[in-house]
Amino acid sequence: MLRSSCRRRVPIAAALLALLGALGPLGLGGGAVAAESYSEDAVKAAFLYRFTGYVEWPPGALAGAPFTIAVLDADGVATELARLLQTHQVQNQGAQVRSIKSIREFNNAQMLYIGATHREDLRRVIGAVAGRPVLIVTSEEDGLDAGSTVNFLLIDQRVRFEISVDAAQSAGLKVASELLAVALRVRGRRVFSEAGCDEPALSANAVPCIREAQQR
Repeated sequence: MLRSSCRRRVPIAAALLALLGALGPLGLGGGAVAAESYSEDAVKAAFLYRFTGYVEWPPGALAGAPFTIAVLDADGVATELARLLQTHQVQNQGAQVRSIKSIREFNNAQMLYIGATHREDLRRVIGAVAGRPVLIVTSEEDGLDAGSTVNFLLIDQRVRFEISVDAAQSAGLKVASELLAVALRVRGRRVFSEAGCDEPALSANAVPCIREAQQR
């Protein structure tokens, strides 16, 4: 049975529409999407799909098709994501969702989304795939502290996310500046401060400075 929070309808912030991109084909509406609301699972699934276009994996991590997103104990998100991937590729190859009930079933997926039922053992779950080229996404208040790369937060009934650049680098992943620019928070700011960047804002104005910092 899905948690009631997963069935909640949440609006999508207008500042994040550019990240979600072609919303029509994704089943999230058209030009009036900012005024609409969608299930929390559907919004998270759409973000998970779009994240794959803004993250660079090491070449060896993508060898062999299909690109696999493992979803641990979040059936609603897995269902919505599987629907999106029926008609969309990831990293120029076919993609699939693997719904799992234990981290032991992870195998060699390129992305892991961990459902909210693992709050008490989040560090253990993340530790099981630490050091591997895996984009780890969580939905806990302290998700980044536990070691995830991207963490969803529900702010004023809107799904937002924060990013740990340090966790991405530890996994051998590179996060595009465009994704960093629309994150609520970015952790691991030393390289940005050295480049003279301000706090990344929810605006394209932050992109050039962040891109310059990443290239140093």
